[in-house]
Amino acid sequence: MQETLTNIQSDSTLLLIAGIAIVVLLAIVLVVVVSAMRIKVYKDRFKNLFYENKEKIEYIDKVEKELQECKIKNAKNEQELAQFDETKRTLEKANESYLSLQDIYNENEKELSQIKAKLESLDGMYTSLIDEHKHLQERFDMMQDENLKYRINNTRLLMKLEQEERYDHTLEQKKETKG
Repeated sequence: MQETLTNIQSDSTLLLIAGIAIVVLLAIVLVVVVSAMRIKVYKDRFKNLFYENKEKIEYIDKVEKELQECKIKNAKNEQELAQFDETKRTLEKANESYLSLQDIYNENEKELSQIKAKLESLDGMYTSLIDEHKHLQERFDMMQDENLKYRINNTRLLMKLEQEERYDHTLEQKKETKG
């Protein structure tokens, strides 16, 4: 190898060829090294992108699950909202019914108070009429007793009158027979 080196140093053409060969070799090594470095960089990027994509896929799956849960929750909420609207309508109808019943109750209450007032006045009239009836009954009983006394008196008087008439009639007959 020593001889080959001395031959190359003595011959300038060979030196030039050896220099060019070394430069070409260095250029090839440089290209290979640069290519290897680029391959490593691209490999690292690919790994990073692969992990990022994997994480993104996991995140997308997680978001899709959350979206599905949100859709289910939204459907439940819409159903509850529909039930709420139905309950609200039922409550409004019940409230209207309550108000109308309240009005009817108030009217009935007024009518009841009027009827109570009439009943109290009629009760007062009834009490006064009962008192008047008792008074008139007592008076009637007194009049009956008095009437009975007058009848008895009238009957006695009639009997006396009839006796007097008979006596007068017998006297007249005696006078006629005498005369």
